[in-house]
This record gives sequence, structure tokens and C-alpha cells, in this order.
Amino acid sequence: MGQRHALNILHHVPRARLHSVCSVAPHEIQWAKEYLQPEAVTIFTDYHQMIRTTGLQAVVIASPTALHIEHTLAAIEHGVHVLCEKPVTTDLSLLRELIEVAERSPSTKVMVGFVRRFDEQYEAALQKIREGAIGDPIVVRSQGAEKLDKSGFFIEYARQSGGIFVDTVVHDIDLTLSFLGEDIKPRALWATGLIAHHHELKDCQDADNAVGVVEFWGGKIAYYYHSRTTAHGYDNCTEIIGTEGKVSINLVPHNNRVQISNCSGIVQDATPGWIDRYREAFVTELSRFSDAILDDKALPMRLKAAYSGLQIALALQESLRTGRKIEFDENGIRRENEGKATGTSS
Repeated sequence: MGQRHALNILHHVPRARLHSVCSVAPHEIQWAKEYLQPEAVTIFTDYHQMIRTTGLQAVVIASPTALHIEHTLAAIEHGVHVLCEKPVTTDLSLLRELIEVAERSPSTKVMVGFVRRFDEQYEAALQKIREGAIGDPIVVRSQGAEKLDKSGFFIEYARQSGGIFVDTVVHDIDLTLSFLGEDIKPRALWATGLIAHHHELKDCQDADNAVGVVEFWGGKIAYYYHSRTTAHGYDNCTEIIGTEGKVSINLVPHNNRVQISNCSGIVQDATPGWIDRYREAFVTELSRFSDAILDDKALPMRLKAAYSGLQIALALQESLRTGRKIEFDENGIRRENEGKATGTSS
């Protein structure tokens, strides 16, 4: 991810200049020497040394999740603006601490990288909702289904990711907040899942196919499905149902507009992966972040929205693990009760 951000800044974000990069991984250092050093980009192996460098105004943090808070706090301390990849943490208390620090340093901008918000299709859908095209939005149905990875890489990644809801469904949760309102509060939620292929996930009580339902105060509902085992490619789609219609985004995933019609029917290639699906959105995200800094404008999303999204994602992950329904009061504060059992299988 860091390499993609670096190349995007270098070649596709006119208002930003790639000042430096940092990694402790030898293969990433070698890559940077080959592709970035010829462009006069400085290479560091010490993050704290990099953010103290004169002339550095902003940093994109794509380090492992466990380091996100440390790296973000250090950047704020030095007055360096931050775009941090999600999840910024898997610990709500640490995220609350970060929000408090950021609020005490309002001149330093901090944003979490929920890239789907910057996809032109989702932006167009949000605009239609704001124009009243579907009345009052009441139900969000969203899914992200990733192609089955048999290489073994995914298992090692998944064990450190925080789980299927925290790592991936959190994107759909963030979209829900953008469509229904960032201040909307969960009322109750529950989740279930199964293991179809990656049976090693049983050790960390995760699933490779999972469903979550969130009921919000005010009579709105979100339904999420995520899979890590699809055969055809990356299948990411969303529907927002309103009182007077619905908006649909990418219900049939496609890599391009080419269709083949023959004795097998009509065939169209699916999107290979999420990188391909959101290639342009990553550039837009960086451009909007740069604009907010250079023009001293408000960021496109608030840190408090990242907190709300993580709160829901962690609760869904817990429900998946325990099989219990989790409830919240009108302020979005979790009720301490046993809840109702739902059930999981693998």
C-alpha cells in the first residue's frame, strides 16, 4: 500500500511532492532505491527521523496497524499532517486518545483513509441521496467479496488484521455513516459467519464468509456480507433503499464494458481485485487531503466517524465470536447485558 501511495503522489497528485519514504523492510528499501531515489526522493529507515526533516508537511501512514497510533501521534507532535490507512487502531481507547490529541492541535489535520468515500460512483450516489432522489434513506445493503487466495499469504495477514469485520467490513460501515449520517447511533447488532476454505481461521475465531446486521436509532438498518472466497473476482456492491426509491452501485461487477455473447450465454470479466476497483479513488483521496492542507479547508471526513465505524466493527466481530446480540443506548453507549445468542459455524 505504501508503494502505491508513493507512486500516486509522485505521478498523479499535482499539488503534492513526494519528499521522502520510510520502511524497515529490506525489499521495500530496495524498491525505493530503484523507483524513487532517481526522482530525488529521500529514503529513511527511521520514521521519527523522517518526520523531523525540514520541509516535510504531511505524511501518509501505511505501516502495520499496530504502529498507526504511535506514528500518527508522533507526526502530530511535530506539526505534520496525517493521512493514516485504516484501521487506525483496533483499540477504541487508543483512538479516543488520538481524537483528543488531534482536537488539541487543530492546525494539524488528521484523516483516516477510507478510500471508498472518494470513488466517483459512491460520490455520485451520495449526491443523489442528498438531492432527495430516493426520499429518506432507511436501509443500506453492502458487500465486499474478495477472490479466494490459495497462496497462504492471506492467512498470515488475517491473523493480524483484527478480523473480517474490523479489516474489511469497516469500509461498508463507513459508507453507511456517509449515507445515513455520521452522527447516527447503533441500537443493536449481531453477526454470524462460517469457514468455507480458510480453516486456519478457526484458531483466531474468525470467518471467511460473514454477515452482520446493524439496527440504528431512528429506524434505519444496515446489512453487510463479506467473503474472502469468491471464484470470479472482486465483487463489491452497495444498495441504499429509501422511502421513495433506491440507489445501486456496481451490482454486477465488471472489469470493463466488453461482453462476449455465445453458446455459453453472455460473459463479462469481473474486477480482479480491490486495487483495480479503487485505483482512481486512491488518487482522489490524496488530492482532497492535499487540497485541505494547502487551502486550509475542512477534511472530507471527521475522526469521530472513524471512531463510530470502529466501534460498530469491533462489536460485530465480538458478536461473530460469541454468537450474541449487542445492544446500545440512545447515545450509542453499549449496554452491558448478555444479549441473545445467534450462532456461528465453521
